[in-house]
This record gives sequence, C-alpha cells and structure tokens, in this order.
Amino acid sequence: MRSTTNRIVFGGVMLAAAILPWPSRAFCGEQPQLQLLARDSYLPGIPLLLRIELRNPDGSLHRERWDATARLRLEGQDAVISVDEVLLRNGIGSVLATVEGTGELRLTATLDDLEHSRTLADLSGEPRQEVSGDLPEDLTEWSGVIHVTDNLTLPAGGILRILPGTLVLIDGVDEGTDGTDFNVRGKLESLGTRQRPVTFTANNPEEAWGEMDHDGEEESIYRYTILTRAGNAPEGGHTDSGATINADDTQITFEHSSITDINGKIMDAEDCEIAMRDCLLQRSVMGPEIEGTAFLFENSAIFDMRGDDDNDGIYLHDQNAGQEIRLSGCIVGGGDDDAIDTLGSDVTIEDCIVRDFADKGISLYHEDITIRRCLVVGNDIGISCKTHDDEGASIIIDHVTVIGNRIGIESRNRDDEDDAEINFTITNSIIRPGDGEDPSTIRTDYEPDFFTIRYCNLGQELAGARGENNQVEGPLFADEGGHDFRLAPGSPCIDAGDPDSEPDPDGTRADLGYRPYTRVEALETLFVRGEANGDGTTDITDAVKVLSYLFASGELTCIASADSNDDGSVDITDGIYLLSWLFSGGNAPPPPAAECGGDPTADGLGCTRFAACP
Repeated sequence: MRSTTNRIVFGGVMLAAAILPWPSRAFCGEQPQLQLLARDSYLPGIPLLLRIELRNPDGSLHRERWDATARLRLEGQDAVISVDEVLLRNGIGSVLATVEGTGELRLTATLDDLEHSRTLADLSGEPRQEVSGDLPEDLTEWSGVIHVTDNLTLPAGGILRILPGTLVLIDGVDEGTDGTDFNVRGKLESLGTRQRPVTFTANNPEEAWGEMDHDGEEESIYRYTILTRAGNAPEGGHTDSGATINADDTQITFEHSSITDINGKIMDAEDCEIAMRDCLLQRSVMGPEIEGTAFLFENSAIFDMRGDDDNDGIYLHDQNAGQEIRLSGCIVGGGDDDAIDTLGSDVTIEDCIVRDFADKGISLYHEDITIRRCLVVGNDIGISCKTHDDEGASIIIDHVTVIGNRIGIESRNRDDEDDAEINFTITNSIIRPGDGEDPSTIRTDYEPDFFTIRYCNLGQELAGARGENNQVEGPLFADEGGHDFRLAPGSPCIDAGDPDSEPDPDGTRADLGYRPYTRVEALETLFVRGEANGDGTTDITDAVKVLSYLFASGELTCIASADSNDDGSVDITDGIYLLSWLFSGGNAPPPPAAECGGDPTADGLGCTRFAACP
C-alpha cells in the first residue's frame, strides 16, 4: 500500500502525517469490560484457545464496537506466546495460541485502557490417564489430564461427567478421516466453569482428531467447554468435510462453549434437538448443518468459514413437524459463501448482525421466513430468496437495516419457474445499496407487486411495488464510515415507522432500522471543541491526538471534540484548523470552545466520555 507524507508547518512547528486510506472507526459506547476466557493451566506445546470479549455492564456483548484488536502479553520464567493480538468483531474474538514457559505464567489481554489477566498453572508434571475402547455402563468421572489413545465409546445407559478444568487430549492423524472418534451413546456432561473450562483438543497439534458422535436418546450438555483441532472424521452432509459434532436422533445443549480451528464443519445434526447459547464457532470449513432438527442459536457468534468447500455460516434444511428454528442475538461474520443459508426451513432470525460474507448474507430457499431487528452489511447480496421448482416463499422483513451490500434484497427465479411466487412484506426498515458493479437496492425476477414495502427508507424505490409512506433521503447514521448504524439525532428515520407497529422502548412511535433511537442516546455529553485529548487544555497535543486518530489507529472517546471546525466530520482539516488558531492567528473553534457545553450541531458525531467536563 502506497502512502504519501504531508508536512504541515505552523509557528515553527512541523508535523508529518502519512496519508493513508480512511480507517474504519468504531463507536465507543458506555465503558465495557474486557474479559479473557481461557484455561487456568497450560501444557507446553499444546495450543490454548484464548477467547476475548467486550461486555456491557448488563452482561451483553458490546456489539457496537465493530472491529478492535486486543493485545496479549505473557509474563513469567522463559515465557513465550506464539501470537500477540486477537481481532474482536462486534465485541468477541479468539485465537489459538501456543504458550511456552516454566512454572506459573501470567497472561494479560489489553484493549484501549481495559485489561484482564489470568494466571496459568504448569501441567507438565500432571499424570495422564489413558483411555480407549468402552467406558463402563454407569457413572464415570474425569478430571486432570485425560489422553484418548483410540476410538472411545460411552455406551447407552452410561454417564460420563467431566469436571471443571479437565484437559482431554485426543490422538489424531495429519490427514484423511481416521482421526480418533468419541462415540456417545449415553449421557455426556462436560461441566466446565468460566474460570476452569473443559477442553477437548489434539494430543499432537499437527494431527487433528475425529468427531464427537452422538447417537441415542440420552441428553448431553457441554457447558464452558472448548473443542478444537478436530474434524478428521468421516465425510457427510452438504459439505465434503467431516464434522466435529455429529448428532443423530439426540438432544444436545451447548452453553458458553467454543468450537474453533476445525478441519471440517462444526456440526452435522439430523433428527435432533440442539440448543447453542453464548457460543463461539470460529475458523472452520463450515458452521452447523442441520436437517429435521429443532435448533436454537442464541447470543452466539460464527466467524471465519473459509476453504475450498461450501463455506456457509449456518446451513438449515427443513425441520420436522412441530420443530422450531430460531436464530436470536447472533453474529455471523466472515466467510467465503453464505452467512445463513436455508433450504426449505421455516426460520425466525431476530436481533442478529450478518456481515462480510462473499456471497449472500441471508439466503432463503422457499418456505416462511421472518427477519426482524437485524443488521445485514458488507455482503455481496444482503438478503436473497430463490425458488425451488414451483414452490414459492413468504418473507417478512421488519425493523431491518440492509446496507453496504452490492444488492440489498434479491428475489431470484433460479429454476425458471413461471408459477412460483416469492412474496416480500417489508416494513420499518432501511435498505441502501453498497458499492461495486451494478449496485441496486432491490432486484427481482418477478413482478414488482410481489413486494409490499411500507414505512421504509430506500436507496431507490421499486417501481410497481405495493406500499406507502416510504422515504429515499439519506438515513443519517451515527457514524456510517465507522460502522455505527444507529440513528443520529435529526435522522428522518426517527419516529417514521408504521404508526400501528409496537412503540419503541422509549414509548415513541416506531423508528426505522434494526435498532430504535432512544432519547437516552441523545443525552448530551458536555465537551470542549478542539480539546481532543480531554486533558483540560487546548494545545498542540490535541492536534497530535487528531492525527493519531486518523492515521495511527488512535482512540477517541469524544469524536465531536476532535471536529475542530464543526463541519460534521473528523479529518486532517481539523488538525490544520486547530494549528492555525494556535500558531497563525486563525479562527477559534466554534462553540463549545471556551467552556464545556453540548454540541449545537446535529451531525451524528459521538461523545460518550469527556474527562475534563462534569
């Protein structure tokens, strides 16, 4: 990447700033807590999964922080860690890292001024219990270090209880489908805790193990459990890669668990009941693939589905009668195919962020789909529905923001069927196209009157569609360039929803988009314009702070204070404006400059914390 250097001289002071592409900015909301979730022990040479989260005071993920990099530091005798940073997207991320050292080590994660540390005990002297074959048909308890040397079976009627902190090392193979399998026919209880998770991983980091094969009537649970370096298992399902969890005619609950760094797909489930709550699925070929299965995916995240196979985040076949499929509070980001792919299933998707997939954000294939309170951004196509033979679909989209995709919404006649109907009902939503070749808000192969669009903000209206009370002016987001798609004060989308819709939480008429604007967000944070670093004095260090923010990934807790010229954006002209005032007799920054005050300009720039003002 080529950069140039601008040299700015004011009053004998010269600043050099590299002019780089505009950086992606993250909105700094209420001060969250940084949390490092990892084992409290290590074995040299055995990678640790380090899961890092930003949590709001109420315990929810700080999803408004779009992208952030946390730093890792390992301290102790002979301490070495293989990686030193973790990418967080929408408040969560992970990395698989090798830790080397002697004795007790201290691992610290930092982000901005936040920090969280864990003490890691050395397990080098811990004895290993070797297991294979058939477990007893009664209660078995595991603790410490378990070494699975060959295929293992928990028989029907048996109970395996794995206690907090247990490390399960499983033999594997460097390629093929002959990795060691764990056949679960009884009841598996993997009972880790937040401080001491259970871990299933490869005994040799270069040789992935096989799968957890659940088949039977017993209900199993994985709580605070890490499964990693698996997937060398028999092929099956939609993808050609073996699954880490293979489930047939059973019930499994996953809570606060992570499945990462997998050679195949995360899960293959048929005729099951599966629930995943507060889980992280990352760095695999494909996410869960389910068929004839009740599936709950709640407050969980999927990232980085990559490779030469079918790299969907979630693949949902049709379910059996009476079964529900619900995705709620999820984040699905980064993959080479579709984020959420349905095939004949009735699905409810609500309060989800779907981002950065190479093909479709949400791919629909007939049946009835409800998408509510979701943000769909940065995919090639935001939401796409296609026909299957002569079967149509009914799609309800309500309070959804679809932005930054090349095509916002697509209705496609895949099988050249003239009799199929794909009916979209879209309300209270914001749909804007992105860049790229031939961008469009809505594209359809069918009659436009199959679309009913009411009380929406559109990049362009669909001629011939049914509907009313739509708007085309810009929605005015808080910080679109920084991926903060909340509504800014003065947005035309505020109080513009269907008057018959449920009111927003603040009691006002429904707003447009995935997240309602609340008057709490409009409460003014007092600041001083031009005083970018918040130390109580406006001087050259504030200009340096602005340039650091723009060109060196510096952070600002009050972006509005850095807008020295009050033109509604923060760029290099703000540094120049401030230096001109300080050293060349230029105009003073507009109010509030002399003293603390609120922003008189409705420009959408945020100010969440300004230390120098009460």
